[in-house]
Amino acid sequence: MRFKKALLIMFFSHIVLAEQADEIQFDALPDAVKKTALDYMDKKRIAKTTKISDDEHVKFEIETDRVENNKDIIAQDLVLSGTGKMMKLTQEVPYFTLPFELMKEIESHYPNIKVDEAESVQIHYFDVLGTVNNQKLNSESMQMGQ
Repeated sequence: MRFKKALLIMFFSHIVLAEQADEIQFDALPDAVKKTALDYMDKKRIAKTTKISDDEHVKFEIETDRVENNKDIIAQDLVLSGTGKMMKLTQEVPYFTLPFELMKEIESHYPNIKVDEAESVQIHYFDVLGTVNNQKLNSESMQMGQ
């Protein structure tokens, strides 16, 4: 029983240590990450920048705050690889900006729905880890469709 308990503690401690997230300043980002981020968001609106490390991989999450003056994009969350390639872009959008057909479909599945938030989520990039012929494989994130 003591052996199983030790294994369980080791297993859970590995999970806890598997991903490390640290808030950093935007200017501390690699140049490629800064360039991509500024293609999608205004630097003045950036509210939080996080470096996420997972064993050998590093990615960055950049979040903006809400926009004033009822702009179409209210908030953004951008996840980039360490090389600056986009992994995920989430944008909060006003419900009334969704296509009418989509709003009708949502309301048909959920009559009397009161929508609290609508998000546009785009996933562009995937990290693939593995082993080929006993050699570690790091795809350095493969872009879909290419």
